[in-house]
Amino acid sequence: MLRRISLGVAVFAVVALAVAGCGGSDESSSTTIESTFSMATTTPSAPSSAAAQGDYSSLLIKPSDIGPDVTANGAPGVNPGGVTGTGQVFETADRRDIIISIAVLPDAAAAAAMIQPMKDTIAEKVDGQQQPVDIGSNGFMVEGPAKKKSMQVSEVVFTQGRALVDLEYDSALGNPAPSDAVLEVARKQAAAVAAGLPS
Repeated sequence: MLRRISLGVAVFAVVALAVAGCGGSDESSSTTIESTFSMATTTPSAPSSAAAQGDYSSLLIKPSDIGPDVTANGAPGVNPGGVTGTGQVFETADRRDIIISIAVLPDAAAAAAMIQPMKDTIAEKVDGQQQPVDIGSNGFMVEGPAKKKSMQVSEVVFTQGRALVDLEYDSALGNPAPSDAVLEVARKQAAAVAAGLPS
């Protein structure tokens, strides 16, 4: 793997800060949630607080939905950092990391309200132009080198009902993931959330 979760926790960091209703260092919040998500993906049983919030891991696509040589890196995270939702790390045979993060908000309006903070957060981390994409609602994609890490990033963010979804591919510099493949996986994830998330 190129690295443990860092950019992929943007959804949980942004939502946690919004729920807390305060500012603060995105970097420190990201680090805290990163640790929680990393633990959640390797711990067999979820904590009792996670059970109280619900387990949304069934919304995640499977490795086979991404490709024949893709494996899951541990179990899905359940309510990372105390934020209702789920996340999963996948690895490809050609050493790409794929991080899918899904935050479940009270309603579609609350999910949509997280799009601009996500755009701002990703703009600080990825050196690339954000482009709209026709996936879910409010979708956008950015491709480019990470600003603080030696890697290439392709990231798609969108809402699907009351879910905020962040799908991120991390690759070695100079070897970006094919845009069409990233968008195809994002569409599959949008369909899985649409089919499985109660309104």
